[in-house]
Amino acid sequence: CWDCRSRRPDPVQVLDEAKDGISSVKLSAYEILSGSVDGRVRRYDLRAGQLYSDYIGSPITSVCFTKDGQCVLVASLDSTLRLLDKDTGELLGEYTGHRSTTYRLDCVLSEQDTHVGCASEDGHVYFWDLVEGSLVLSLPVGTGVVQSLAFHPRLPCVLTATQGQVTLWREETFHPEGDPD
Repeated sequence: CWDCRSRRPDPVQVLDEAKDGISSVKLSAYEILSGSVDGRVRRYDLRAGQLYSDYIGSPITSVCFTKDGQCVLVASLDSTLRLLDKDTGELLGEYTGHRSTTYRLDCVLSEQDTHVGCASEDGHVYFWDLVEGSLVLSLPVGTGVVQSLAFHPRLPCVLTATQGQVTLWREETFHPEGDPD
């Protein structure tokens, strides 16, 4: 971690607890969330100077905070998304049906925390109802691995990236933006 205002090349702090590569990092106003190939989710609370760690067991590919900041969503190479209580580490939900065994793929939460989504190695993006855990949609995006996925922060739109192409999808129709159908 560097203090960009100081213009010094030396880091202010080094967070070196991971025993393997860091695959995903997210920030909140006062926390750093990281997922590692060592199978651990680590949350650094900068205000309290505390490290919280949860062991998932499978290499982690992506992590993110819920919009309310109470939970974290974790994707791993066992083709499972897990919703964890941020403070206790309690497993609140599991989401399966996509394929994630080889690549680093994104997981996301919708703009209102109502759905979880995950890219997949089978050319689809999958969406589940956050509370029910039921699969809501399998969106065919392409023929190859969908590696990146991002929800708009306020609007019901999603971006997908596969095979050198980025596509904007409108949630109400799930057709690519500009597609006449």
